[in-house]
Amino acid sequence: MSFHFQGDPAGVRRIFVRGVNWVGDTVLTFPAVENLRRLFPQAALTVFAPRDLSDLWRAFPHVDEVVPFEKRGAVRSFHEERELARTLRKRFDLAIIFPRSFHSVLLPYMARIPVRIGFRDEGRSFLLTHGIPRTPDLQRVHRVLYYSKLIEFLGKVDEGIAPQIRLREEDRAWAEAFLKDQGFLDGRPLIGMNPGATYGLAKCWSPDRFRELGERLAQRWKASILLFGKKEEGSTVQRILGSSGRWGADLTGKTTLVQLAALLGRCRLLVTNDTGTMHVAAATGPSVVALFGSTDPVTTGPWGNGHVVIRKEVSCAPCLKRVCPTDHRCMDLITVDDVDEAIRQHLRTFSP
Repeated sequence: MSFHFQGDPAGVRRIFVRGVNWVGDTVLTFPAVENLRRLFPQAALTVFAPRDLSDLWRAFPHVDEVVPFEKRGAVRSFHEERELARTLRKRFDLAIIFPRSFHSVLLPYMARIPVRIGFRDEGRSFLLTHGIPRTPDLQRVHRVLYYSKLIEFLGKVDEGIAPQIRLREEDRAWAEAFLKDQGFLDGRPLIGMNPGATYGLAKCWSPDRFRELGERLAQRWKASILLFGKKEEGSTVQRILGSSGRWGADLTGKTTLVQLAALLGRCRLLVTNDTGTMHVAAATGPSVVALFGSTDPVTTGPWGNGHVVIRKEVSCAPCLKRVCPTDHRCMDLITVDDVDEAIRQHLRTFSP
């Protein structure tokens, strides 16, 4: 099933894309948006995205405009929604709505965008002109392919496109200056760690094991280790570093998303839970050693070659829960030796 606008892509002059609300999923929609650009090369493409994700979109070369909005605990009032819709009215010919929420499709509906494509979901399908069914099979594929399904409705897509963050020269220069100032450009391997996870504790490996792993890497490989995370994860990172903090640098809450990508681009590898930073790294360059428990690497694992997923087969995983209701065995069964061995395979050519 496809919709070709009477076979004339030039008839679509302006496209509205409603971006998702999470870092990792934003990166995983990049191939879909690149395919959209290939199908409609002459169209002006506008992304409507949360403000904290807008820098990622501005670094993405296949969009023409980024309109940021504030994420709030409650949705915008109807009056605010109506006023915003009025400013968008008659500007767009086509809307692609990646999120599944009712609210995400309300704005393009009120803006009277004539073609509105999104996933069917209970309570919002009547706001779409073309609802794509979320079949059981579709929900079992990787999110890169899942999001591309919306674009496939419009024409043939290239499934070989990988998520990629294309850093600007000023971003690379910032990372170079930062690492030089911190004394990290001394020939030692640079390794990233991301011990947190936005979705919940069920996805997190033990901070004590991250600490033991960091100490091993610092001792054996003389590695410089950068610990990434949100500001609120700073206490976890301080627990990992301990009182001395000599073997790693705490960067929680100290970088923008683009700066995070630039620093990850300089790392040899990243050790991480299943979280947005994992996808930023996979789209930027370093190899990823990803630790999976409550979530499914088939659908949200690091995309591309050269990455390692460490996961233990247990009957209750993937449960997709925020907090483990039992004994967290899916993550506790992953040992420091398991992760250490995976890292050895990546660093074996490096002589400390």
